[in-house]
Amino acid sequence: MQDSLTKFQIREVDSTSLVLTCHGGLSWEDRELLAGEVQRYLEPRSSITGLVLDMAKVEFVNSAGLGALFQVIRRLRERDGRLAFANVPPMIARVFNAVGLDQLAPIEPDVETALESLRRAPEAAPANADEDSPC
Repeated sequence: MQDSLTKFQIREVDSTSLVLTCHGGLSWEDRELLAGEVQRYLEPRSSITGLVLDMAKVEFVNSAGLGALFQVIRRLRERDGRLAFANVPPMIARVFNAVGLDQLAPIEPDVETALESLRRAPEAAPANADEDSPC
């Protein structure tokens, strides 16, 4: 397993947005690591409400990785924040669509477009979105 510094890289874009770049896969070993990295970074930065997850270098996401992504969305929502995905490989995008992740966070073609989608007024989430998520 890669360590967190090579597996996930976080950079602040502005006072309200982060970009997290993932490398490799999102699996059982990564579920707590991903959520923990995001939480540790967000905790002292209350002004950050937007997170773009750049998936360009992600090779696979299994069910535990999906659970971690739902957990990150939940944690962001708890602070009135939002997540957007960028550069999602087509096969992974189909999985996101099948499990409803694309209904909770937009899937954009690149980081800049994802940042723009976070800056736009948030669309109303389905009333039962939190109830349907597995976390």
